[in-house]
Amino acid sequence: MKIIGINASPRRGANTQTLVETALKGAEERGARTHLVHLRELEMKGCLGCEGCKKQLGRCVQKDGLTPLMQEMATYDAIVMGTPVYWFHVASQFKMLVDRLYSFIEMGKDPKTGVSTVNSTFPKGKRALFIISRGDPEPTPIFPHFYKNLDEWLHLVPFALGVEKYEFLHQYGAEIDRKAAAGDSELLERVKAAGAGLVG
Repeated sequence: MKIIGINASPRRGANTQTLVETALKGAEERGARTHLVHLRELEMKGCLGCEGCKKQLGRCVQKDGLTPLMQEMATYDAIVMGTPVYWFHVASQFKMLVDRLYSFIEMGKDPKTGVSTVNSTFPKGKRALFIISRGDPEPTPIFPHFYKNLDEWLHLVPFALGVEKYEFLHQYGAEIDRKAAAGDSELLERVKAAGAGLVG
């Protein structure tokens, strides 16, 4: 089994990276082959909104570091994606990748009802784990309405990837300490177990 891990944090060795690496370690101990990608190391461009991908679904017209990554992601059995939360939303690197996954989205209409339909053509059957490192305290965030919007948006990501079996894991209270995850043994065990659970 092959699993790809995607770390969207611009910070080296901080909480998000620690957690993604821990999830991959859990999968490796179950026999999976893993590969870790740091988005900060890629040349990335935002979605142009050009609709060029609708001429050949799954193929973005742009040529940058995300172009081969998206094709590579499609070949893996499971995906681990991690992002910190900045200004009540995902990191810009994470958002840029998700925007570009639009190249796998097929728009159409139900022939019977005429109702517009939206479908992901990303290869089905994958499992996914999403790791979010957040500064807000658990269980009551300081600005609950902002985090509510984030939580709702996050559920678009598994849709874009066409996955039905997925899990969200949140690290709370990480705003001040970039190394908090490394010292939280309970959190690390949960993340490691979640990574192992991707292998099946």
